[in-house]
Amino acid sequence: MLPPRYAKWLTDLLGGTLPEEQAATCSSCAMQGEAVAEGYRFRADAKCCTYVPALPNFLVGAALRELPPGPGRASLESRIEDLATCTPHGLDVSEADRARYQALVAAETFGRDPDLRCPHYLAEQGGLCGIWRQRNGVCATWFCKHDRGAAGQRFWQAAEALLTLAERELCHWCACQLLYREAPPGAAEIDDSLSEWSAWVPLRRDYYLRAAALVDELSWPEVQVIGGPELAALVEQLQAAHAALRSEGSAGPASRLVALRRPPTVLVPGTVKLAQRGPVSTRVVTYSDSDALELPNELLALLPRFDGRATEQVLAELAREGVILTPDLVARLVDFAVLEAPA
Repeated sequence: MLPPRYAKWLTDLLGGTLPEEQAATCSSCAMQGEAVAEGYRFRADAKCCTYVPALPNFLVGAALRELPPGPGRASLESRIEDLATCTPHGLDVSEADRARYQALVAAETFGRDPDLRCPHYLAEQGGLCGIWRQRNGVCATWFCKHDRGAAGQRFWQAAEALLTLAERELCHWCACQLLYREAPPGAAEIDDSLSEWSAWVPLRRDYYLRAAALVDELSWPEVQVIGGPELAALVEQLQAAHAALRSEGSAGPASRLVALRRPPTVLVPGTVKLAQRGPVSTRVVTYSDSDALELPNELLALLPRFDGRATEQVLAELAREGVILTPDLVARLVDFAVLEAPA
């Protein structure tokens, strides 16, 4: 699910398997079809690929090393040819693309505007990623749906923050190693008046390949040393998010509720938006617009009963009225922020 390099780092860091997100099916987009309300449905020719990723130098090099001739490699080569966004730190995003993305988010049209589709998007097989094994931390950790709802989202947001910072520090570290400690091939023939990066520009593919080789040699503890105290703080946040998932049960398919989990001792209704109301059930949106739930109207009507009193007291009161809410169901509602512990 994660790029191999990142999967190895996080597995080493967390000492176990990573949660799976089986509800987010990239090969068969879960945000299309009748099951998704019209206002939230992604376009088939856009999907979640309406985002242009910046790629750190070591990922560019790994992709150059790995990708065979074809559209995926061509998309990478095209970006490398653009000297305006080809930098010693990697492949940047143009100011125009950055502004267009901000406008897309503000207009709430993410996934529905093919004008800002990623240059690495491949139309084959319903839309694939041309650099899938070397995609950046943002792309690797974003899911339209989470098997454990908001609980899963918190884990992957912590992973995104950690990987994004690691990318920033590592691409800067690589740049320092290559620009100031290594000379480009044929350096004796290069004009000494050129800047360090200008000397590498004609050989920038070699530069990126060398950056990939440098990071290949790093273990996770070494990455953490390079990242310093700021990365160490994010490690603690990720470990806490991972521990919360494990203590509440193993993440599994969305169709299987996690067994025997105790809900918080006090609960109140979360922020719930009604997306589509029907005679029997209602589609609600809580922690994410892309991960709606279909809840029975009878269950929705019970949410105000969780008014800050002890959860066991509320459940016992409902049971006396003949309404049984199992711990599994309550835990599911908590996972999806339909119910939450009071602030």
